[in-house]
Amino acid sequence: MPRRSGVLRWLAGIVAVALAASGQSVPAAGAAVAAPVASDFVVYAFSQSDVHEEDPQVYDLDPDTTIRAIGKWSTAGDEASDYNFAQIGRYRAKGINFMGSGTASVIFPKDFATPEIFDDMSTRDADGNPVPHDEFGFPEPARRGNIFNPRYRQYLMSWARIQVDGGVDGLNFDEVNAGFSGGLKYGFNGNEGFDDYAIADFNRYLLAKYPGFTAADWTSRFGMSGDNIPRRDVPAGDLAANFNYREYLRAGGWNLDPLNAANPLAPEWGRVVANRMYAEDTSFTATYLRRYWKEIVDGIRAYAWRTAHRRILISSNGLWPYVDFNSVGMYPWNPDEQTPDFRGADYVPVVDGHLNGAKSLQSQYRHLKEQSARIAGDVPVVVFIDWPNDMMTDYLALPLEERKDYWRIFGAEAYANGIFPAFHLKDTVGSPTATDLGMMDFFKTYTRFYKDHRALFADNAIGAWPVRVGAANVSASLLVRQGTGRRTIHLVNHNYDRGIVPRSGFTVEADLPSCPRRLTLVSPDRARPASPAFTCRQGRLKVTVDRLDYYSVILA
Repeated sequence: MPRRSGVLRWLAGIVAVALAASGQSVPAAGAAVAAPVASDFVVYAFSQSDVHEEDPQVYDLDPDTTIRAIGKWSTAGDEASDYNFAQIGRYRAKGINFMGSGTASVIFPKDFATPEIFDDMSTRDADGNPVPHDEFGFPEPARRGNIFNPRYRQYLMSWARIQVDGGVDGLNFDEVNAGFSGGLKYGFNGNEGFDDYAIADFNRYLLAKYPGFTAADWTSRFGMSGDNIPRRDVPAGDLAANFNYREYLRAGGWNLDPLNAANPLAPEWGRVVANRMYAEDTSFTATYLRRYWKEIVDGIRAYAWRTAHRRILISSNGLWPYVDFNSVGMYPWNPDEQTPDFRGADYVPVVDGHLNGAKSLQSQYRHLKEQSARIAGDVPVVVFIDWPNDMMTDYLALPLEERKDYWRIFGAEAYANGIFPAFHLKDTVGSPTATDLGMMDFFKTYTRFYKDHRALFADNAIGAWPVRVGAANVSASLLVRQGTGRRTIHLVNHNYDRGIVPRSGFTVEADLPSCPRRLTLVSPDRARPASPAFTCRQGRLKVTVDRLDYYSVILA
């Protein structure tokens, strides 16, 4: 039988949740404790190992942090003895922050002591049946964990507390809201998440949103029957006497497709977008997912503060509130761009097996930064190639020089738009590592530029002033350093055909609130800074750029 003692400690999570709920002080960002500050990070790496493994590539690259250095998966990570916590000291000796992590939604039968507990932890369809996720291709039955179940939230915090006790600097929760797609069984139509816990919360949501509704109002507005309406005089979880949404769906014929547009309650329930928690979404699922996510985050932060008097960094895959930085996985079928095939933004553009460096990702990167600001406030946004999926497959299959060019162009374009690329070192499914691919020497050399010029890249906002470039296929942006107001103009060359074609002798113009006294041009493609010729009158700046290989930054 799988080990249980570590997981059974989830009951102690009630203490952490109670601390947060009671209002006991939890240190805010910037509190005077020994803790990393995410806004200082400039070089990120993606290297994920199983909880007992270690990746020496991280020490070679020497980033500010990893997105998630280890990942709790199934029963691997239930016990403190499963982990190689000794590596955290080696991270700290190099000045690298160590992010722990784990799946927040994928579960298996062996993860729990009995089949009954596994069923209780599982998401369900609108007929009340557990939803299988055979599309993962795992040899054992996989399901999604039900975050509406308080015992499941305590389970998540149980392994998170083990990692906090082990000394991690932060925690990354992967796929927090993934249990609502319906999976392959239902063609990903959203038939998932309709368990008793969620239905009870839906009653609470409806009664709070429509406090004055009478039985007649429920019937006229939503077509409810007289014996199945929300009632204030009955506990919300008494689904025999109170409103039972599953019965409503069956009566309407929507139990196999509950988000059908003909269902009057579908907009109230909401459509969950995986790995996104949009600020403007006030539907039931968004409202309660946001609430339970905050409960988890507050509980972990309270636990770290109570037990070790230190602050823990929190991140999650996607765009989420209450985090110290957002780490956005790049994968097909993302919601970041409307495309005819619904695959979303093409974050790893490849044509016929070769890098499409002529494409710009500026609009997509800015979309992520703007959405993150709306959702989470002023926190860093990091993008990484998620796996296993087509984007990672395409990246790994690129010729070596084009793989380097991916970072020279699209990694640079992330920096140029105020977000950060996570340089890919390792995953947990046996893909070639950066060393295997011949990338490590490049990464070490290339990231040195960003480390040496970190003041240019940390804590930037998109400037309000447009930039005009007198050359085709060059994306341009103007960033402003928060607090100092220092301006930088960023140029990324997309003149590309299986290799970069440098541009030379072109002008860049920008309208600024004031003229600079001097300009400096720096680039990872140049051995030393340059002083470009320029004119400026009444804030109208005109710069002559002698040469642009991949990426240049003008300090204005």
